[in-house]
Amino acid sequence: MDIKNKVIESQRKIIDALADCEIHIGSLYEKYAVKFPEMKTQWLGLANAEKTHYDLLKTMHRILDKGSIFYNLGKFGDKALLQMESLINESLKNADNPGLTSGDAISTAFKIETSVIDSHFYDVISSDAPEFKIIAQRLSADTKKHVEAIRNHFEQHSKG
Repeated sequence: MDIKNKVIESQRKIIDALADCEIHIGSLYEKYAVKFPEMKTQWLGLANAEKTHYDLLKTMHRILDKGSIFYNLGKFGDKALLQMESLINESLKNADNPGLTSGDAISTAFKIETSVIDSHFYDVISSDAPEFKIIAQRLSADTKKHVEAIRNHFEQHSKG
C-alpha cells in the first residue's frame, strides 16, 4: 500500500469514528425525548440533525474514493476521539439513571455540543475536494445552532 492509500485509510477511520459519535449523540437525544416528554419535540429535532450529520460524514468517504484527501485531519487524534466517545458513552449510561433531571440532560447536551465547537473540527479540516467545504460549513453551522437551541429554548423550558 502506497503512502497516499495509507493516509486515505487512516482518514477513513477518523471519519468513521466521528460519524459514530454523531449517531450515538442522536441516540442520547432520543433517550432524553422519552425521559422528558415535555421537551420531546426539541430533543427529537436534535436527534434527527445528528443523524443528518452522520450521513454527511459518511459522504466524505466518496471524497476519499475519488482520490481526494483531507488536510489537518490528523490534528484530531485518538486521544480527542477517545475523550469524545467516553463522554458520549457515559452520558448514554447516565440517561437511564432515574434521578437524571432535565437540567442534567441540558447540561450534558451543552457539554457535548460545545466540545465539538471547541475542537473547531469543521473549521480546521480542509480538502482538495470542493464539495467538502459545503459539508464542513453545514456541519459547523448546525453544531453552532444546536448550542444556541440548547442554551436558549431548553434552559428557558427547564426553568418553567
